[in-house]
Amino acid sequence: MIHINVVDGQITGSYGNTPFSVSYDKDLYQAMLKVADAANEANSLEAYNLALEEFKSLTVQDYSQLVQSKCEHIYVNPVSGECFLKTKDSVSNIPMPEALVNRIYESIDMGVDFEPLIKLWTRWLRNPVLRTKSKNGNGREFSERMFNFINMKYVHPKLKKELMEEHGLSEEVATKRATMYQIKITKEGLLNGYKVSRELFHKFDTETGERVDRYKRTFNADTGEIESEGLPEFVEDRLFEPSVMGNRGDAFYCEGPNGYNKPGHFIKVGCVHRLDSWDKVNTNDYDSCVPGLHFGGLMYINCYSGEIHNVFVDPMHVGAVPNDSTGAIRCLQYFVHSSLTGVNGSIYHSSTYAAKTDEEWEIMRAEIMKEYSDKLNKIQEEANRLTAL
Repeated sequence: MIHINVVDGQITGSYGNTPFSVSYDKDLYQAMLKVADAANEANSLEAYNLALEEFKSLTVQDYSQLVQSKCEHIYVNPVSGECFLKTKDSVSNIPMPEALVNRIYESIDMGVDFEPLIKLWTRWLRNPVLRTKSKNGNGREFSERMFNFINMKYVHPKLKKELMEEHGLSEEVATKRATMYQIKITKEGLLNGYKVSRELFHKFDTETGERVDRYKRTFNADTGEIESEGLPEFVEDRLFEPSVMGNRGDAFYCEGPNGYNKPGHFIKVGCVHRLDSWDKVNTNDYDSCVPGLHFGGLMYINCYSGEIHNVFVDPMHVGAVPNDSTGAIRCLQYFVHSSLTGVNGSIYHSSTYAAKTDEEWEIMRAEIMKEYSDKLNKIQEEANRLTAL
């Protein structure tokens, strides 16, 4: 017998005693139903076995061809099966890590757009630390750690509890529905992660240097009850510092309309936060609690107390992935686009920040091309001297 079901974008079932599962396609599904009818109505064992063989051929899915047909920017090596980024007639020499390829296959099976993953990989290939680690023989491991980090999942306890208590779902179903990726990916291929900070409720008198309250509470004149904490209306006007390091460690820039001209240890919504040199980022993937700007996923921020910010990070600014199971990353730069502690006064689109880092890449690429050109000129000059001997 042949049994066919459609579940979550997959055609599943069995033919004879063999189970199968392939991505749903309308024409494929109709072809399977036709063969299944022939098998289930067969009057002889020979006809039945022929139908099973025909059905078997329909269950073989060539993922490499499927991936290439779905995205013109992926090339699959027919011998090794490795996937590479393809741009026009040029193919990258750095293979996509298994974790990324698996995520692409999963996206195809679920009918989810995987273009953001390709854009993320493109940005990752711009990473100068990746180039350095590749020269040292550690590039593949670095990429694998990065995309293991991207694929981390987290069961959100609050959502799970709500699904069970308010909607009556079983623990198994609630767990499945409350499971999510710890890091989001924007349509431009940026990472959308999290940063934990503590808010600064004090400031200093500019004349005396005395520490005073940053905000002033207001009270009801009749009851004495607190009417307002005096906080600004918008979160951009509030000030934060790193939860762990505070005002220690390397100073970093906080750049934006509401930012600062000099480096310090302040975090503000609506600002780019960056170190001015890769020398200030420890890029050893096996070191923890070392220099660099830090951000992470849901499990990572769950380990710290403080205010939670949402940040955009371009993959080319990632310097190390010290823990690809709990979600810690060190980077050179990130952009804080919102905070759970207050409401925004402006909207910060991921496309705007992506355009900014694209401009940075254009400058970097020009410098790299000039460096290569200078090297080629020197090689050609040496070759000409040798030819003249």
